[in-house]
Amino acid sequence: MKTKSSLSMKDRIIDESIRLFLKTGFKGTSIQHITDTVGITKGAFYWYFKSKDELLETIIEKYDRDNLERLYAHMKTMEGTFLTKFKEYHKFINEYARDHGEFCVLFVTLAAEMAGGKTTAERKIKSVYKKYHTFISSLLTAGKKEGLFDQTFDVSLNAHIIIAIHNGILLQWYMNRSEMPGPMLARTYRNIILYGIVMK
Repeated sequence: MKTKSSLSMKDRIIDESIRLFLKTGFKGTSIQHITDTVGITKGAFYWYFKSKDELLETIIEKYDRDNLERLYAHMKTMEGTFLTKFKEYHKFINEYARDHGEFCVLFVTLAAEMAGGKTTAERKIKSVYKKYHTFISSLLTAGKKEGLFDQTFDVSLNAHIIIAIHNGILLQWYMNRSEMPGPMLARTYRNIILYGIVMK
C-alpha cells in the first residue's frame, strides 16, 4: 500500500473511507467523520465526490477494477486443465485478499449492507458479482466438459456456492486472523470445494 504522502487526496479519501466503512458501516459513517479522519474540509471532499453515494460507487468500481478485472485478464493467459486453472484462480484471489484484506472484507460487508436497498450501489455490487459468477461458471463448465462432474452437476448453482464460501471465509479469516494461518486456511477451503470433506 502506498504511504499517505504518496497518495493523491482522492486516493486518501478512498483509503480512509474503506477503513471507516468497514469499522462503522456505510450508513454509520458521515461525511464529517470522513473529512475529520482525512484532515480536510467538507468543501475539499465535495471537490472530489458529489456525495457519499458517489464515493461508495467509486469504491465498488475500484474493487472490480483492481481485483476482479485483473483476475479475468490474468486467467485469459492461463492454459491447462480445469484443476490447473482453478488452483491458479484460487491462488490469485487469496493473494489479493492477503495483500488487501480490509478492502476485500469491506466489499462483502457492503454487499450485505446494501442488499435489498434498490440503490445504485446495490445494482453495481450485483453487476460485479454477476460478472464474477459468469467467470466461475466458465471454469466449472470446462471441468464438466473434462468429465470431472456428472451430468446433473449444476454449474450456475455451484458457482454461487463457491462465491458464498469465499465470502464467508473472508469474514472468518478477518475476525480470527490471529488464530487462523492464511495459507493453511486457503488450501483447506480450496480442497473442500474441489474434493469435499467426506471420504468416498
